[in-house]
Amino acid sequence: MYAVEVGPSPEAVIAAVAGRRDPAILDSADAGPGRGRFTIVAVDPIEVASWADAAPAAMARAGQAEPPDDPFEGMRQRLVRTRIETGQSGREVDLDGRRFLGWIGYFAYEAGRFIERLPCSTRADVGLPVARFGLYDSAAVYDAANGKWMIALADLPESREPAGVRLERWRAWLAQAARETGQTPGIMASPDAPPPSAALQPPAATPAPAAYLEGVRRIREYIAAGDVFQVNLARRETFPQREPAWRSYLRLRRVNPAAYAAYLAWRQGDATAAVLCASPELFLRLEGREVMSRPIKGTRPRTGLPAADQAAAAELAASAKDYAELAMIVDLVRNDLGRVCEYGSVRVEARDGSRAGPYELEAHPTVYHLVGTVTGRLAPGRDAIDLLRACFPGGSITGAPKVRAMEIIDELEPSERGVYTGSIGIFGLDGSMTLNIAIRTIIAAGGRLHVYAGGGIVADSVPEDELEETRAKARGMRRALGVE
Repeated sequence: MYAVEVGPSPEAVIAAVAGRRDPAILDSADAGPGRGRFTIVAVDPIEVASWADAAPAAMARAGQAEPPDDPFEGMRQRLVRTRIETGQSGREVDLDGRRFLGWIGYFAYEAGRFIERLPCSTRADVGLPVARFGLYDSAAVYDAANGKWMIALADLPESREPAGVRLERWRAWLAQAARETGQTPGIMASPDAPPPSAALQPPAATPAPAAYLEGVRRIREYIAAGDVFQVNLARRETFPQREPAWRSYLRLRRVNPAAYAAYLAWRQGDATAAVLCASPELFLRLEGREVMSRPIKGTRPRTGLPAADQAAAAELAASAKDYAELAMIVDLVRNDLGRVCEYGSVRVEARDGSRAGPYELEAHPTVYHLVGTVTGRLAPGRDAIDLLRACFPGGSITGAPKVRAMEIIDELEPSERGVYTGSIGIFGLDGSMTLNIAIRTIIAAGGRLHVYAGGGIVADSVPEDELEETRAKARGMRRALGVE
């Protein structure tokens, strides 16, 4: 790692490189103990891997077509090819930075069709790939613990430029960002003054409020019949895109900072597609053989008024329903990890490593959440893709049992979720992996911004309350877009 003696804000650095090819930002905008710490800013990948559609996976299983290229197995092959082992000579310039470099991108929710036998009745009306990753051999890394920047470099066979050239380019970009921090009009625009934006009529494929309420009632019927214990039901709103997506992202990270935020953008046809994510949820972290997952269940809105917020936090802390909901999903995550972790290694733990109180109340900018922590040790002979396939998609955004819950989601949600409730993150060159659950997510495509939010439905869910919870979760995104 190369330390840089400049102090630009992450916002200024993101703005300085946003126009480069395929910017990929993994952003700990809400850093703190037990949350994110590092922000990775990478551009100009030396290789891109993209998988267009998950629908053929379902058709192939039904005997209607040849099996398509599996993005999980495709990524496994690439990870084996690009991994840098400790002490391996001739490939690395910066051994310490291997965890900050590698394949950055996403798996969409529908990538689960390559793992489980699932229906395929939802409409793919946004049109993004089912998975897309870029291979990055240099990045600027911001450490929120000390407010300093570092430059990570790796010398791969695929690298197109000498490491020294990439190093000097990053130094120049960081110096430019340092000069422009707080000075460039528009870059640091107030989150309270976004560009004017008027909501479009929600597309027919998006459940309207009345249809969402009916979906909650239908799930309660499935629960009463013994089909499932819980189902996560999502909805989507669509707005016109009034500015470059990176500007909306900068406003989003200020209005709704999150520990596992992300911004990805790329050219798609004649336009730019982008993913703007303000997720607080860690899906999977693999370091060496140590595994961690931190599922979220239970939400209460925040108003910014101290008395009201205190009451909301107390209500969530005392909610038997929400604790039961989280316990259900924690158990699902334990079972998923148990498929690939050493026997007896899977634990439910508090953040400090104790096992006395596994569930924590966390304050986020617009909501309170209940969070669990599940850890394990990956079994010998297993790798990051084995871990991902055992757990994907995350149980907190499907329900339990997972496969039946996903079948009901497909029945009740007319449109594909896409990146929303999939996973965004990095496969490091050292074999590590960090992936979020892509909640609090906006998709920019075709001149429109699609805002997604959902919630877990259980037997005693009140439909109107569940609808309001989705609105609370979307509040930060709507404020960033100037529609609330």
